[in-house]
Amino acid sequence: MKSLKELLIIGPGPSSSHTIGPYRICLDFLRKAEIKDIDHIIVTLYDSLALTGKGHGTDKIIIDTFKNFDVQIIFDFKTDDIPHPNTMRIQAFYKSGKNFTKVYCSTGGGAFQIVGENTDNIETYPFNTFDDMKKILPSFNNDIYALIEYYEGKDIFLYARNLLLKSFDTIRKSLKTEGILPGPLRLKRVSKDIFRRANDMKIGEEKRELLLTSYSYATSEANAASEMIVTTPTCGASGVVPAILYYIYKDLNGDLNKLVRSYLVGALVANFIKQNASISGAVLGCQAEIGSAASFAAASLAYYNDLTLYQIEYAAEVSMEHFLGLTCDPVDGYVQIPCIERNAIASIHAYAAYLLSKNVAIYRHNRVSFDKVILAMNDTGKQLPSDLKETSKGGLAKVIC
Repeated sequence: MKSLKELLIIGPGPSSSHTIGPYRICLDFLRKAEIKDIDHIIVTLYDSLALTGKGHGTDKIIIDTFKNFDVQIIFDFKTDDIPHPNTMRIQAFYKSGKNFTKVYCSTGGGAFQIVGENTDNIETYPFNTFDDMKKILPSFNNDIYALIEYYEGKDIFLYARNLLLKSFDTIRKSLKTEGILPGPLRLKRVSKDIFRRANDMKIGEEKRELLLTSYSYATSEANAASEMIVTTPTCGASGVVPAILYYIYKDLNGDLNKLVRSYLVGALVANFIKQNASISGAVLGCQAEIGSAASFAAASLAYYNDLTLYQIEYAAEVSMEHFLGLTCDPVDGYVQIPCIERNAIASIHAYAAYLLSKNVAIYRHNRVSFDKVILAMNDTGKQLPSDLKETSKGGLAKVIC
């Protein structure tokens, strides 16, 4: 399994697969092409990239990245013989008459592959499943973070700390921001209002849930405004994990160093999903994004509160299990409806999963392992019709217009 540094990255919102992925793809193309004497570039977007590219800002990020060239973008809605829902072809045409072409797949979380070329097969971890990890954990005193540091190196802590603090900064900044989000939906930014309402409440569960809501809205609204976002594990679901960890840090006076370690433990959990299924909404629906983020957050929370290995697994499994079948149906292709609200619900859901792992898991051993729920999620996602996988052709996107 690959490094967490390939899961946790920073890039422009609102979508890790539709903006960060294409952004990194364009940069890769420029590194491989002979940029001297290029006459013009044609980029063809297929399937999900074509259907929701406008709303996700795919065309804008491509134009911005190729700003020194004459660029034409083609939205191909008809071709279906493609290797991945997020496929894009880039062609550079030279004044000499020759051309240079590469076909890429944006596979989720900002990652990409080049069709027909061998990908980087460097593996950081000698296992691919949670169960296989558990077999070697006794060598690390059953401490998942100790295992992570061993395989990633000690610098993984500072890498994660910088990203976590960046996500906290995004929340703080967004909580002070008002206005209307880009696009025709004309959604008002409301995290500031929700945060004010939460602070007017007395201490209690409702206050906690509104604080989590305000923090998740803050990140999701920043993402919808195409600001720089940390993928946790994607942009579309980037409000869930920071909301949980910022709540611990700010409202419960949490220990930052311990939060960083917990953040990495949750990231490893999400990495299992990426390895054995997908974190792309275009591939497996929103269960792949929101479900993964909820598992990430719940596992982080369980580790932070010193729960057992079994309880950490339970928290991650319960979080995903109850998002199985969740569709990805962004209205008009914008990562706003239902995405922003869905991030808030998932943060509360993740907190509830942690409470179940803490208070219910002690009475009965769960029959569904985390690895098994990933298998179920993968199978469920494959059975979802394409209209419900980030195409804006079904679900809420169909009934709201």
